[in-house]
Amino acid sequence: MEIKITIEAPTIVEAINNLAAAIAGKNSNSVVQNAPEKQASPETTQTKTPDPVKESSAAVPLAAAPKYTVEQIMSAGATLMDAGKANELIALLHSFGVQAVMDLKPDQLGAFATKMRELGAKI
Repeated sequence: MEIKITIEAPTIVEAINNLAAAIAGKNSNSVVQNAPEKQASPETTQTKTPDPVKESSAAVPLAAAPKYTVEQIMSAGATLMDAGKANELIALLHSFGVQAVMDLKPDQLGAFATKMRELGAKI
């Protein structure tokens, strides 16, 4: 059985070729076969070919980091203590330069929650 795919979108073909070349660590030689040649227009001959990786990453919206409350942190901390990880939790507090969760600054809560998840907390 033979399956042939013809892509008639030169910019997509070029993006696929660039992606395949980047993955293979090679120059952007043609990877997709039987693609129609791109017609050069005055606009395209003077402009640089866009980098599909930069172009696609710029178009992807990033989600805002979640906001945590002191109460959420304390609740997750209680589960860690119940799991026998009190010493690890105390060491984590000290690594943030505080003695208690209440001493954490609001801008530290997200990073602290991330580290708590590494210890096994569900937050």
